[in-house]
Amino acid sequence: MNKDSEITHLANQILQERLLLQKLSNQVYELMLQDLRIQCDRSRNYRMQ
Repeated sequence: MNKDSEITHLANQILQERLLLQKLSNQVYELMLQDLRIQCDRSRNYRMQ
C-alpha cells in the first residue's frame, strides 16, 4: 500500500467514525490556534525592534 492510498484509507475511516472526526477536528483547531499565537508573537517582536 503506497502513502497516498494509506492516507485515503485513513481519511475514509475518519469520515465514517464521528468520534475520530471530532478528535481530528479538535487537533487541527488546536494546531491552528498555536500557529496563530506564534504569528502574533513574531509580529509583536518585529514591531519592538
